[in-house]
Amino acid sequence: MTNNAITSWDNDYARLARAASQLRTTTSPNVSTYNSDQQRRGQVSSVQAGIGRLDSQLKALEGSNPSLSPAEASRRRTLLDGLRGQLASDAIASGGAGGRGESSTVAALRRQDDMIDELAVGVGRLKNQTNLIHQEASSHVRLLDEMDANVDMANRGLEDETRRAMRLREERSVWKLHLIIVALSVLLFLLILMGLS
Repeated sequence: MTNNAITSWDNDYARLARAASQLRTTTSPNVSTYNSDQQRRGQVSSVQAGIGRLDSQLKALEGSNPSLSPAEASRRRTLLDGLRGQLASDAIASGGAGGRGESSTVAALRRQDDMIDELAVGVGRLKNQTNLIHQEASSHVRLLDEMDANVDMANRGLEDETRRAMRLREERSVWKLHLIIVALSVLLFLLILMGLS
């Protein structure tokens, strides 16, 4: 029974979403008579009432249905909020324009202009961020080049120190050989003296 309630809610939402979509697409942008406005308002209020009913059903399902996870409930609530937002933007486009004597096409064009303005602001921010990223990347490249030069210089210094250490080692071993030669010469001299006597 609990899964049937979730399925029923999903089916009701699908019907309501279709009705809202049809409401959006069947509105004539050029003809705005009193009867069509009345009919449209009635349809909008019917969809809004359906959204309210689905909202209360969802609250009841959240409290009583263990198979409805919080993530699924949140997803369904987001769907309802999106449907409310669509209705609100349609109501502003048609109702606000009709009250001022403008067609809904003009209202739609104004909304598009506003959206383009917002998009231009976003593109400007994106351009600034791109310039900052470029400057940061350039400074990183410069630092890497400097680091490469520093590594080369350190490598040359290490090679010089290695050669110096090798020379010291060679000189030290020659010093030992000299000491051995002197010691052997003294011994030879003593042996010669002992052999003469």
